[in-house]
Amino acid sequence: MYSLVRPFLLHAITSVHAGSGSEIGLVDLPIQREKHTGFPKIESSSLKGALRYTIETSLNQDEKKKMKLEKLELIFGSNKKEQNNNDTQSSAIALSDARILMFPVKSMRGIFAWITCPQVLKRFNDEILLHKLNVEPLVVPEAKTVSSERLIVANDHIVLEEYNFSVKITDEAKTLAEQLSALVKKELYTELRDRIVVLEDDDFADFVKLSTEINARIKINQETGTVDNGALWYEENVPPETIFYSFLYIGQIRGNGVEGLKSAEDVEKFLVEEGHFPDVFQLGGNSTLGRGMLRRIWV
Repeated sequence: MYSLVRPFLLHAITSVHAGSGSEIGLVDLPIQREKHTGFPKIESSSLKGALRYTIETSLNQDEKKKMKLEKLELIFGSNKKEQNNNDTQSSAIALSDARILMFPVKSMRGIFAWITCPQVLKRFNDEILLHKLNVEPLVVPEAKTVSSERLIVANDHIVLEEYNFSVKITDEAKTLAEQLSALVKKELYTELRDRIVVLEDDDFADFVKLSTEINARIKINQETGTVDNGALWYEENVPPETIFYSFLYIGQIRGNGVEGLKSAEDVEKFLVEEGHFPDVFQLGGNSTLGRGMLRRIWV
């Protein structure tokens, strides 16, 4: 069905609220999470919708816009029932859920660290191998290792949030840091090589569950200038610097297509080579507050 696969990273430039709806609990508006791990994720439907909206609104306002919109419907699919037309167009692409690869955590030394764990690295490698991609599998260091001494406070200990960990610098952790740095290429100017920490799986799971941003939000009554009755709520955000990974699956256009847009290679050319797949786009809630800005990095 899909003959081409393009892996990519998503780097959170700002806080991101990919919401899962309201819940009764401490957090009224939590983020999307995997059911079996509790790790943060961005569902494929959220990702695809945000990409389509960004591409559609960025089309040039010229005589070619109608043609590009037609191509967009062929690629992303359409339903024309609202136009008294029963024709539907199936999408020629699909996106996987964006999964966590690295998560930023406050560090006593070095400001912050990017944490990961063996389970996350092995899962990334499994998906790369499954798709038979020409991407080198990531080295999987042992837990409680770091890529440099930058985060070490004293006596081979680091302090993340309020937790103390005994760590050691290993060649495997250094190699992993070099691999991850190569993946993000020059898209990330913050030095990544010195900030990699490989924690135990359970410790990583605790951080991604408990160290997200929780923001209090209120609605002000314009007449009284005070908080409206019941208008206080708490929402969860993925912090800036979080890095996810996802896959773009590309197939041929369903039906006849149009000239220059029929094969999977044509779709890839439109999205990737012609630059319609945005470098930076907004996803999730609170767009008017500057939230949800993501940078796309091709692997």
